[in-house]
Amino acid sequence: MPDLKLTSMTCVIEDGLARIVLDRADRGNPIDGQFSHDLSELSARLATRADVRALLISANGRNFSVGGDIGSFLTDRAALPEKVIAWTAKLHTALTRLQRMNAPVVIAVHGAVAGGSVSLAALADVVFAADTTTFTSAFASIGFCADSGSTVSLSARMGLARAKRFVMLSETLKADVALAAGLVDFVVPAADLAAQSEALARKLATGPTLAFGGLKRTFLSAWHNSFETQLEEEAQALARISMSDDAWEGLSAFAARRKPEFKGR
Repeated sequence: MPDLKLTSMTCVIEDGLARIVLDRADRGNPIDGQFSHDLSELSARLATRADVRALLISANGRNFSVGGDIGSFLTDRAALPEKVIAWTAKLHTALTRLQRMNAPVVIAVHGAVAGGSVSLAALADVVFAADTTTFTSAFASIGFCADSGSTVSLSARMGLARAKRFVMLSETLKADVALAAGLVDFVVPAADLAAQSEALARKLATGPTLAFGGLKRTFLSAWHNSFETQLEEEAQALARISMSDDAWEGLSAFAARRKPEFKGR
């Protein structure tokens, strides 16, 4: 049984690895109010658990996610702006937590990845894609600009000009093109996607979790800090992490020429 069962996703935690599975396959795992609520609640729970040392996100069904639920947008035109604000408030909070928590995030995508789910993938620390995956930026094609952190995540992975072209032209990228553009890290045969992504996630779950968190947050701050400020951010982060058991274990293991055994603390 899942450790955490929500309406749109489930989560099982074992040996430091939290496996999150999007679980509304019959609807294409859409991003809607329920999804935003569930991801926000789940991210809050996982961010405060010391036993969670890596996350692996995948999905059931033919597609990873078709993106926003267009049908729900059409129910009430006058209420649409309020709905957008309400949904993004929860979704963006969840994405921020995933970016800033210590545990690295690995994501394994397949089938169609569209709209905001492309950014969900791009925000992960490591992205695996099946060789049959397609990535579509659907925002402009429905007269919308982007949300879900797309302007940040896609620019970080693809570069500003390439990311803007992808979104403005509502392009669809095959897996090999997405790999060349930097949107994904590994493209593997569909039959091997689950095994290969889990193997790396398990490896990360045995690593120096606090150091991973420090790396995640200092890479984020590099976007907006001056050079001098960023150097101080790095120094302060390193000083804090140097007090951890894992840092001492890493130094001791290196000196003894043995493999370190990190505990995530």
